[in-house]
Amino acid sequence: MARSGWPHPRTDNLNALIATYVGPPRLTDHHGSTDWHLHFRGDNVSTTTQLAALLCVGTAFHLAARGIDRLGECAADGCPRIYADTSRNGRQRYCSPACGNRMAVRRYRQQDADR
Repeated sequence: MARSGWPHPRTDNLNALIATYVGPPRLTDHHGSTDWHLHFRGDNVSTTTQLAALLCVGTAFHLAARGIDRLGECAADGCPRIYADTSRNGRQRYCSPACGNRMAVRRYRQQDADR
């Protein structure tokens, strides 16, 4: 896997989001339950902030484990979505099977029209 140089726009953007939404990690069991887990946010924050912290940390873990280039923009015409590449070989091009299928049909129809 090719390594990207530092600084990288993706890490700069993600680090800015982490600085905004994520607090220091802490271990919690929610007052006596047996389910210990980590929180990456402070107590008594809004649901929006909780979701932002969860998404930031999850994205950071994914990119650290899989590689910074595993975050991509959908290659389908007109699709503005971004996605986390979870494919084995790191060659995912579309955000969903629907976008991939739509582009395959478009390519097929174009080949048929070119004949």
